[in-house]
Amino acid sequence: MERGFNFNPFFDGGLMPTRGGASLGAIKKDDKELSSYYSAVKQGIEPISTKQKDIDAAVNISNEMGRAFDGNNIGSSLLG
Repeated sequence: MERGFNFNPFFDGGLMPTRGGASLGAIKKDDKELSSYYSAVKQGIEPISTKQKDIDAAVNISNEMGRAFDGNNIGSSLLG
């Protein structure tokens, strides 16, 4: 059986690639963190990263300060 130049081994035969062979638990954790990140961004909060600890910290700081935290510009975000 000859294959054309556009052969994609992942999709030929119905196989789908995983995220670097990550487990289902790791994929669900990543999806949860990204969902939390997007939720924070919708509220105007800009966490430093998409890691859950950074998202939680940004939300807590925003709640304490009464305004959205900006992880891209931390100095002015914290000082006013």
